[in-house]
Amino acid sequence: MSAINTNGINVSYPVPGVNNDSQGFRDNFTSITTNLNTAATEITDLQNKAVVKSALTNTTINNDMANTLISNAAVRSFRSTTYNLGNSLPSTVVIDVSRGDVQYGTIVQDTTLNFGGWSATGTQSNVQLNLTIANSSATIYFPPSHFNSSAILVSGMTTTCRLLEDYGSNGAPNINTTYSNQINVPAGASELQYKLSTVNCGTTLDIYPINRNQIASRIELRTPTSVGVQGDSAGAICSDGSNVYICVGRYDGTTTIWGYVPLYAVGS
Repeated sequence: MSAINTNGINVSYPVPGVNNDSQGFRDNFTSITTNLNTAATEITDLQNKAVVKSALTNTTINNDMANTLISNAAVRSFRSTTYNLGNSLPSTVVIDVSRGDVQYGTIVQDTTLNFGGWSATGTQSNVQLNLTIANSSATIYFPPSHFNSSAILVSGMTTTCRLLEDYGSNGAPNINTTYSNQINVPAGASELQYKLSTVNCGTTLDIYPINRNQIASRIELRTPTSVGVQGDSAGAICSDGSNVYICVGRYDGTTTIWGYVPLYAVGS
């Protein structure tokens, strides 16, 4: 509520046709000055805090809500912001989530991804990551997972990461365990899109594929050669309608990593 109070202004002063005491003028001027100063303070406060469509005169627009709750609102045509991470990502990238809801860049080498700028604990914060693949032999590393003495995840990627296509690691969930999380570029993939999410300011992160399948979600339709192609790794499954093929190793260009079972034998 406004603190402006005009009760101290005598609107009947001066009285016409009589000799008025100058004290009444001074009292009115004092009250007017006080209320003008109060109005200036309140207007400045509004300029600093109000949400506006464009910058006010002599101000810079800043509609940062600073985690202020907006509730029971009907919205339409909201858009996600984007941020370009670069056309040649270095070996280590720190992704500041606050820079854009959708962030994109190009993988040209083995790249370790770290994250920061998440919203406060107790709120869900998301970022979509669109990675163009310019080097199909690259490995993409996500934050490692740390489990305590009760085998409870305390930081890093949740087990959702282990469901990603062509996932790899040097370990698995266990007591007092830390293990890596990485993916090889799947065969034929030119872009990888992921959604990452957290409810504890990035302490633990869920990850979900957007434009690729999770492992075991469907069988890829193709006929692999015995040595496979770049991006093949252990656990991959495919079929050509006659056989079911299972990959038992990572592609190196020479080692036989694919075996198969004729489909007629599957039922028996």
